[in-house]
Amino acid sequence: MSATPPSLTARRPGALRPRDDRVHALRVWICVATVIVCLPYTLLKAAWVAGWSVGASIDGFTDTTRVANGVTGALDLVAILVAITFVAPWGRRIPAFLVAFPAWIASGLLAPVAVGFVIGTPLQLATGGDNPFTRDDGLSPWVFGLVYGGFVLQAALLVPGFVLYARDRWSVATRGGRASGGAGTTRPLQNVLGGIFVVAATAFAGLQLSWSLQGSGSYPDPNIPQRTLFAASALAALAGAGATVRLMRGGRLTRLRLGTIWLGSGITFTSTLSDTLRSVATDAGAWGATSSSAAEATLILFVLLGTLGGAIGGAMRLVEEEGLSRAPSFDQEPGRGVG
Repeated sequence: MSATPPSLTARRPGALRPRDDRVHALRVWICVATVIVCLPYTLLKAAWVAGWSVGASIDGFTDTTRVANGVTGALDLVAILVAITFVAPWGRRIPAFLVAFPAWIASGLLAPVAVGFVIGTPLQLATGGDNPFTRDDGLSPWVFGLVYGGFVLQAALLVPGFVLYARDRWSVATRGGRASGGAGTTRPLQNVLGGIFVVAATAFAGLQLSWSLQGSGSYPDPNIPQRTLFAASALAALAGAGATVRLMRGGRLTRLRLGTIWLGSGITFTSTLSDTLRSVATDAGAWGATSSSAAEATLILFVLLGTLGGAIGGAMRLVEEEGLSRAPSFDQEPGRGVG
């Protein structure tokens, strides 16, 4: 009996990959682990919102503090839902925005905190600085380990979980883009929005480096982990800006550029969003308030809006690249299947 023709067995470009049981099992384990590491933080925030100051020596919580704790606790619930989406049968059918946007936000929130904790804390201990696990800053020592250790584990789980999910759902995430010189009819608008993001990300990097050296923003007198967080955020933003410039000049959307822009823009957006929300919703001098000047607050707002515009341009590029990846190819030899 003759072999099956390649045209009947080859997978169309852009088609969903057949489910790999080993990859699916890994995603299930990642989902379970994510839920486990998110629960302690979520329960702690719920206790603080309810007025139970477990782990805190601060007498009572203001209304703005409770709102902030409610928001951050809700973000962890979203992380749990996103992790479930990676493995649920309906997770491959819901609109891409409902998965990609919270995953982008999570990447931007968790990555710099994880770097600050993993690199900055040992540096602080090695240089004779205060031990963050034992100092008294209004919170019990175990709270520091639970919160920031949990953030590190969440970053280590959600990022690979999303990568495996994207690998099965979007071909551009697996193979990179196919177009050179820009994709689709919206390229001029993509370049305008990309240019705005480059300016915003560069300004953000300068501000973060300034804060890393002399303090400001959320940490008027930053310790080494906080300085490391600022520096890591600046480097990620500059890397994202550099990759964006390369795309604007006609470069191909490779997986490395996609990941660099994803992380750099996510960090820039979430950092400026949290700073803006703290400026608007938190009283000056309150726990968690920002110490940014009026000029810095204005710059932060510009960076926030510019990064959002750049993200919209990036989404256009991804949609059009994915459409090209799914389009049938007509340059095959006669009788050969599409592979």
